Amino acid sequence: MNPFVEYFRSPEGVTEPGPYREALAELPGDVEQLCRIVQGLLIHPAWLPEYGVGIPHDRVIVEQQARTAIQVLDTVFGLEGGPLAETRPPELRAVATCRNFSLLLCTILRTHGTAARLRCGFAPYFRTGHYLDHWICEYWSETGNHWVRVDPQLDTLQRQALAIEFDPLDIPIEDYLYAGEMWVMYRRERVDPGLCGIYDLNGPGFIKGSIVRDILALNKFEAMPWDLGWGILEKGELGEVDRKELSFVDRLARCSANSLVHLAHSFFRDDDRIRFPEGWDLSMAPRLEQLKTVPGSAEGGC
Repeated sequence: MNPFVEYFRSPEGVTEPGPYREALAELPGDVEQLCRIVQGLLIHPAWLPEYGVGIPHDRVIVEQQARTAIQVLDTVFGLEGGPLAETRPPELRAVATCRNFSLLLCTILRTHGTAARLRCGFAPYFRTGHYLDHWICEYWSETGNHWVRVDPQLDTLQRQALAIEFDPLDIPIEDYLYAGEMWVMYRRERVDPGLCGIYDLNGPGFIKGSIVRDILALNKFEAMPWDLGWGILEKGELGEVDRKELSFVDRLARCSANSLVHLAHSFFRDDDRIRFPEGWDLSMAPRLEQLKTVPGSAEGGC
């Protein structure tokens, strides 16, 4: 039995379903069906015009900032859109980033006893020539004996608009890069880091921040896409990376790129540059409205 598969089999912390455990357990366990359910409950803010719906800006900001699965589901149930398994009209879906699409799928899978985890990285399929910040969910295939990468945000409308040819239920290696893989490409001068990010947030520092969040996800701590303010992210994540940090970020990148769970645990447990300092409260991290306004174009990554 692989301990690093078993580790991701149970919900806890951010993915703990709390009072919604029974409702999630009643959903089907099939990943394809679950993706359709998640897509019928959530809506990405960048795609609102394509769905022909306007949602008040205050809702857009607040609902995106749901940190835990319980908070996401609080919004879902609060909108009173009907049973979880029924697709809702767009205006009755909770506004969510790609991270929260993946978080909800991951939570349901773990509730069913399926090993699942979030990954933070970059997708080339939202905007030609760019690698956009994007979160996906991975689940362990018992029959294939490997991790399968799923993008639960890509519904039929988005796949058609983006001319997606691959199966979002099994993303090919070349169509998604973990944050560490993106860093390796940058260090080998195979990509312009200015093309890696989201909106006007990009560059080596942004890739570094994504690596940290991917390391946290391998520790079952599913951070927010904009969590900053401690360790090597104390001063933010834009611009260049301090030369004194390069070798350390290289090590983190190898851990992310190769999904080295045991090493990710070691970093988060023992290294002050990654682990949360004593007394750290994530309410100290910036909120979304402090970093950017929410645009209306279909640049649907983070």
